[in-house]
Amino acid sequence: MKKLILVLLAVVLCVTFAACGPRDYVLNENTFFLVMTNIQYYPEQYLQSNIEFDCFTYELVDVDGNSYMCGVRKCSAGYGCTCGNDTIIGFVLEYDGELPQPRNQSENTNDKTWVHLSGKVKSADKLKIEIRSYLSDGSIDPTKTEQIEFLMFVVDSLELIEDYSNLAYYVTD
Repeated sequence: MKKLILVLLAVVLCVTFAACGPRDYVLNENTFFLVMTNIQYYPEQYLQSNIEFDCFTYELVDVDGNSYMCGVRKCSAGYGCTCGNDTIIGFVLEYDGELPQPRNQSENTNDKTWVHLSGKVKSADKLKIEIRSYLSDGSIDPTKTEQIEFLMFVVDSLELIEDYSNLAYYVTD
């Protein structure tokens, strides 16, 4: 009887510790904004997790002219942006291959360069990027800057999405 209890206890402990380990996340249209926002606020919880999601490529240029290739979606102001306008949510991408160039980047259209990415958050440390602020009409304000922060995402695999008709350019919930 004592051996049976020890075996059962060992099984329960194994199951418990296995459930606490890294988890895989496959973000979809219903989960993208919530999970992505959670990753931004609590990145350490996702460091060992495999993450897959659909996004479009976006080139971010800082005030010094340095370029960062990102995988993002557009979202309502509130995360990451202090200018009061809509912003983007996603990652700065690190990839051994060639990242597809953005298409129609400055337009509010779904006609973007869409990709399916899988990989991992590199670290909980955020890259701080100083950019020009935007005016209410969407133009750049050359007199003001703001600092935004992005996590780095190490891309293991990348697939170009040809039919993106079921993907939302703008995500809010």
